[in-house]
Amino acid sequence: MTKNQMEQIVLANMRKIYLYCVRRLGNATDAEDVASDITVELLSSYAAVKDDRAVLGYIWSVADNLCRNYWRKAARYETVEIPEDYAGTYQITPEEEMIRREDITLLRRELALLSGTYREVMIGHYIRQESCEQIAGRLGISVTNVKQYLFEGRKKVKKGMDMQREYGVYSYAPEKFSFNFWGDNSSGYWELFERKLPGSIMLSVWDSPKTIEELSTDVGVAVPYLEEEIAKLEEYRLLIKKGSRYHSGLVIYDGEFTDSVNESACAVIRDNSDFLRAAIEKGKSLLPETDYQCYPDDENTRGWFILVLILWEAVQQSEAKMKTPLTFPLLANGYKGYVMGLRGENKLAMSGIYGMYALDKGYMRVLNYNILTDKVVNPFERGARGVFCACEDRLGETTQLEKLTDMLERKIVHIEDGRICPNYAEISAKDYEGLMKQLAPEIDAMATLAAQIRDKSADILASRVPKEYMDAREIGGIVSMWSLLENAASIVLETGILTKGTDEQNLTTFYFRNEE
Repeated sequence: MTKNQMEQIVLANMRKIYLYCVRRLGNATDAEDVASDITVELLSSYAAVKDDRAVLGYIWSVADNLCRNYWRKAARYETVEIPEDYAGTYQITPEEEMIRREDITLLRRELALLSGTYREVMIGHYIRQESCEQIAGRLGISVTNVKQYLFEGRKKVKKGMDMQREYGVYSYAPEKFSFNFWGDNSSGYWELFERKLPGSIMLSVWDSPKTIEELSTDVGVAVPYLEEEIAKLEEYRLLIKKGSRYHSGLVIYDGEFTDSVNESACAVIRDNSDFLRAAIEKGKSLLPETDYQCYPDDENTRGWFILVLILWEAVQQSEAKMKTPLTFPLLANGYKGYVMGLRGENKLAMSGIYGMYALDKGYMRVLNYNILTDKVVNPFERGARGVFCACEDRLGETTQLEKLTDMLERKIVHIEDGRICPNYAEISAKDYEGLMKQLAPEIDAMATLAAQIRDKSADILASRVPKEYMDAREIGGIVSMWSLLENAASIVLETGILTKGTDEQNLTTFYFRNEE
């Protein structure tokens, strides 16, 4: 620690030192004198601080010692003669009023930081004026336990009031947190992160495991309001308690990682653009032999259908070629899959991937490319399934009138001869399988490239996170799989292989009809 560094730290904490002295000494004038002594002592003893991380602890240790010395001297030399006729009077000075208010604020803060039974016992006894017997009866514990909680609670509060608590950055500038999922069913997970607080909790414990009290000061939320949030995150195994501290139950990656993955994916697609062009042309030549149909249809629409077929099947088959296979662990909601988080901003190339959405007679696949259109298709939206099922049978009506109107306006469906019809490609599952077999060499070649990207990304993520997260390698492979799909559209447009199409066309929504 240098003298200049100590000067900067003392200047930044001068007001805190002064208020600390006011609270300890009860007199503003004396507090100024002792605060000056503390400053002199710190600036003359800076060399005693061997570890820069211990400087704040050293400051408050010096402050405590000099305040104690002041009281010892005052008690030794100061006496007051009280006249025999003195009746007694008391006047609260502005400094004393400030101290009283600060103490009340500190007391409230410390009560808010107490967890569970400690808080209930302390508030019951000191705020509600309940007896130990009443508290014991209300909480269902023994009177002896109540007294023990009071004894330990008083120590916690006193210790906390004497501390200088520093609120964490998440209390005033929360980072953006995005939840991601890949698996059978994400039921229950997405709803947890519709607000900022759960994301801030996850980022805080990812940075370092914390007790609930430490977490409270880091995110700037009192413990009573955290307990329910934490309980829900624990229920879904996103938070794991080890001893008194909470640890993250999921891997969190950042924009730097996704940028590196995107660069790799773009490079592979760009370097193999001639291969993709030839594969698309081959696939288009095979379509007349199938029952493929699309409204409206043209060469460009067919090209997107073949491109997505090759890429989608390639990334699925690449799992078998990867060094680390995906295990799809059992999740808290009873389904298998992976949960993961992203910190910071991420420029998403897609607004949703729906790999297999089951309808009555078939299933849908949707890849919403932002670069192609703002016409986002979400099969999970309220009422959407009813409209899609009406398209399956070319019905003339549906009970989901509001959603039908919306999908007509966005040109996801259209009305033809009084029937509801789709604005996207359709093909039977049987003919789709036939196409896959005929395009097997192209799919296999792309799968090999995809596996290489995914393995590289898996290694990078595994090296960046603590070793305890055994699924980091698998998650790296999943994120890079998304990246390959997400970046395909931009490179294909950039190289001129395909174009955006018209407003009426829905280039990346596909329906596969099962055999009846």
